[in-house]
Amino acid sequence: MKNNSYSSDFISESIPTIEEKEFAKLQEFYTSPSGFNKLYRAERYGKQHILKTLQQQYKNQPFYQQVLQKEFNIGYQIEHPNICRTLGWENVKGIGLCIVLEYIDGSTLKEVLEQGNMSFTLAKKIIIELCEALHYLHQKQVVHRDLKPSNILITHNGNNAKIIDFGLSDQDDYEVLKLPAGTRHYLAPEVLQFNGKLDSRSDIYSLGIIIGEIATAVKSKHLAAISRKCTQHNPQKRYASTHDIILELHKKRNTFSSKRLIMYTCLCLLLGIGVYIYNLMSHTESSQIYPVFGNNTTLNKHCSQILSEKRYNLNKKDSSAHNREQLIILMKTILDEEFPLPIQKQSPAYRFQWEAIEREISSFNNID
Repeated sequence: MKNNSYSSDFISESIPTIEEKEFAKLQEFYTSPSGFNKLYRAERYGKQHILKTLQQQYKNQPFYQQVLQKEFNIGYQIEHPNICRTLGWENVKGIGLCIVLEYIDGSTLKEVLEQGNMSFTLAKKIIIELCEALHYLHQKQVVHRDLKPSNILITHNGNNAKIIDFGLSDQDDYEVLKLPAGTRHYLAPEVLQFNGKLDSRSDIYSLGIIIGEIATAVKSKHLAAISRKCTQHNPQKRYASTHDIILELHKKRNTFSSKRLIMYTCLCLLLGIGVYIYNLMSHTESSQIYPVFGNNTTLNKHCSQILSEKRYNLNKKDSSAHNREQLIILMKTILDEEFPLPIQKQSPAYRFQWEAIEREISSFNNID
């Protein structure tokens, strides 16, 4: 390959000059404090765009021009709903060579995490979308190399994840920028080694660090376990692809469903046993609720009324032993109706009632 080559003639040598008037409301948007890029926000045909160019001190340096062109070449091949779209490569008057990018209305994942109100549902959604985007990139043999929360946007409408900034991305057919690069905290150990091999598992390591930060925010042991596997020092011990991470998330979801089913089954069984015991106790207790008026030594109203009538309306002939025997049978029948169950007839209340009736009937002998 020729020296200073950066692609296989993907970029045409003739770059069209776009009149500045075609971009309205052009304003500086962001300047990288440690990098070489500058971003502008502008409108074209009423639609917002981001223009990515070089800072002034790097504009005339061939190396950085090649790096910017490389970023465009890689980005222009990519079309995924969770990756910022690269729309064009233009020479804009007053700005110079620049990449025209999709404008995304959202906040960085770093800002979302700092707000401290992320739910587990949103966390899982973001992780799955990042995994799908990286799986797409890796199938195209593209390694992002600088995955971190500040390079991930979460849209205000829909909370969709969007990966941005392919300035350090790499592909096998490029010779420029093969040196270690990226944000150290999120870099895989092999990236920092001389002649270290770069592949998709380097991005998986960076993603694992991000998942660990999300796990801390939502207090998820499951996400923390995924993070630990992603960030194994040995690349061979990490997930082979981000697709495996998605499967792990779904597997856990199904495990949760199974656990819920088991838990609900146990609860239903316990509830059924509880209801059975309650009914059994209620039946036992109901058999111990006796129709006693006043205290237990007082006659029930029905018996008391009949005996009172007998006391004051019967003459001495009626108070004979024969009549007393009939009265006892009558009172016994009435009392048995009040206490129908055998267990009730063995209760103290039944005994007290019957003793009171006997005392009342025996007193008939003393009527004057």
